[in-house]
Amino acid sequence: MKHSEAEDEFTETAALYALGMLDEKEARVFETHLVEGCELCSREVTAYESVVVDLGFAAEMETPSQGTRERLSARIASEAPPAAEAPEPALSSSHKTRSIRTEELAWHEVNAGIFIKRLSVDEGSGLATSLVKMAPGKRLARHRHSGPEQLFILEGDCYIQDVRLGPGDYHRAEEGSIHDTTYTVGGTTFLLIAPVTYEFLD
Repeated sequence: MKHSEAEDEFTETAALYALGMLDEKEARVFETHLVEGCELCSREVTAYESVVVDLGFAAEMETPSQGTRERLSARIASEAPPAAEAPEPALSSSHKTRSIRTEELAWHEVNAGIFIKRLSVDEGSGLATSLVKMAPGKRLARHRHSGPEQLFILEGDCYIQDVRLGPGDYHRAEEGSIHDTTYTVGGTTFLLIAPVTYEFLD
């Protein structure tokens, strides 16, 4: 369904969609509406999404006290059940293909504020394909690459050797190279193809 002028129902739905407040069924219905080519609603979503981003940066960041961090860590450790490893998605016997939905794999925190979703591992090359998410202000330790590393930035900012990369940017590091600095200011998510293990130098 398309419409030629803004309507309260669609304006409200666009706002809720941008805020992530629609349930899965409502979101899918609205996405179908967008795919059908409604330019009015597409503009509404884009406008609301920019407001959502601005709101996120408008709040002042505060660092919790050491005591608060310790109590929170202790509570999480006592209440959170151990993360179950998701079963390896099955290959199609006829086509040897694999599809993974993002909700099928959990994020695993490998360091404070740094999370990873391991999508696959090539046993022949030893290279793993993963999604990596870094919270604002986080950085990776200085490290040497035991094989070629490739990154494709999906969202946010990622500084490698103090060069800023953004969504759609690509970076490659050859075997034996060293990354002295890898960090994010506002947070980032990127696709990583790299050896399973790294040699950390710090």
